[in-house]
Amino acid sequence: ISVFFPHMRGDSTLKIILLIIGDFVLFWAALMLGLFLRYYPSPDWILVELHFFPFGILFFAWLLFFGAFGMYDIRFMKNSKFFLYRLLRAMAANTILAIILFYFLLTYLSIEPRRNLIIIAVTAALFVYLWRTLFNMLLGRTPTSRLIFFGITDEMTILADYLLKNRQLGYKPVAFISNGNESPDRTLPMPNYVLNTQGISHIISDTRADTVVISREIKENKTLIRILFQAIPYGIGVVEFTRLHEQVTGKVPLSLIEEVWFLENLVGISKPRYEFTKYLFDIFLACIAGIPALLLLPFAALGILLSRPSDINKYRALRARKGDGLIFFRQNRVGRNGKVFNFVKLRSQILGAEKMGEQKELAHDPRQYPFGKFLRKSYLDELPQIWNVLKGEMSFVGPRPERPEYVEMLKQKIPFYQMRLLVLPGITGWAQVNMENDASVEDAPEKMQYDLYYIKNRSFALDLLIILKTIAALLRRQGR
Repeated sequence: ISVFFPHMRGDSTLKIILLIIGDFVLFWAALMLGLFLRYYPSPDWILVELHFFPFGILFFAWLLFFGAFGMYDIRFMKNSKFFLYRLLRAMAANTILAIILFYFLLTYLSIEPRRNLIIIAVTAALFVYLWRTLFNMLLGRTPTSRLIFFGITDEMTILADYLLKNRQLGYKPVAFISNGNESPDRTLPMPNYVLNTQGISHIISDTRADTVVISREIKENKTLIRILFQAIPYGIGVVEFTRLHEQVTGKVPLSLIEEVWFLENLVGISKPRYEFTKYLFDIFLACIAGIPALLLLPFAALGILLSRPSDINKYRALRARKGDGLIFFRQNRVGRNGKVFNFVKLRSQILGAEKMGEQKELAHDPRQYPFGKFLRKSYLDELPQIWNVLKGEMSFVGPRPERPEYVEMLKQKIPFYQMRLLVLPGITGWAQVNMENDASVEDAPEKMQYDLYYIKNRSFALDLLIILKTIAALLRRQGR
């Protein structure tokens, strides 16, 4: 678990392990109950035994799909309608996977679990729902770490409010401590103690806190550190705000990042073995994905041409610039170390859409056309980027590449924006699987936070998790 979620703390890891074990046991319980109901009153035990190996493989894949759908993300562990929708989508995807496995890949097996499969899937969904509901109820009652925020900033206030609304994360903010000179811009969600000559011992005693969260400014203030030293006899823990923020959100707090953060986290962080493994994986995956992509491209091209037949004769007059093609959309994007490359997609907007400017979030975007909207929703417009991967300009996983003018503008608005260019850009990325919208200027700061988290913690396991989450988004039809 810590490999997939490097920001996860120990007790959260134990909760996830417990969830995985519980789900796996219930999958097998659903199988046994399904076979009992199917062959009652005299089950053929030889036939029953034939189900064990293939369903063992299937259940392992089901756990991976559960992870891709966020079923093991503590942030979503709440008894709500969204949890139920997430579970139903995950089980629907698992059922489709089972059908593919048994009727297309494992056809040599002497079992045909037609009715069995439906019974097992429905029973498993019911068992998991009851188990997760009980688990989420108990999760809200488990002991939590009581936090004091030493220092008041907007980011600290936002995080404290987030933790108060998400008790399942295992934290309970109980107080702020200020030095009297801080004036928060918003209403504080909990009591604020002003630091005085008594120190902080009485505050720890009053709030029964076990952890103090300190900002970088507090850490660099020797006077305040001496005051914090008084907490040692109470056995209280101390954690830096940036570390806590990363643990619970999966992103780096951008406004608190300075040169020292990059010196501490990114200098000397080269991972040659990981980079080589990722390169081989990209080439392998591009070759595998390239076969169905080549088969789909003629149909996609035909769909584009038939959807906009009037564009064919007016092609040169309508296109916005060179590279704005009838079928393929080519555009300059900034890659690793600032190198510009030719980014390729299938046309998902009308020819010459760039002349109409940015018009995001419109109910009836004039740049869209029905088949292009389908290409975007299904992510089929991204298929030509496999060629960019084969050329070494992109990876399957990494920060999304941006246009050169967009990068120059964001460099002026966002400090250290160029640091996201330290790695190859990707077709999908950590920001894409965590954000609903990541393509506008307003979303760029938050996207940068996720990108920095990925660059700092990148690993083959994290790449695999992002790919699984992307597949889940495809199955949910959660396109852009």
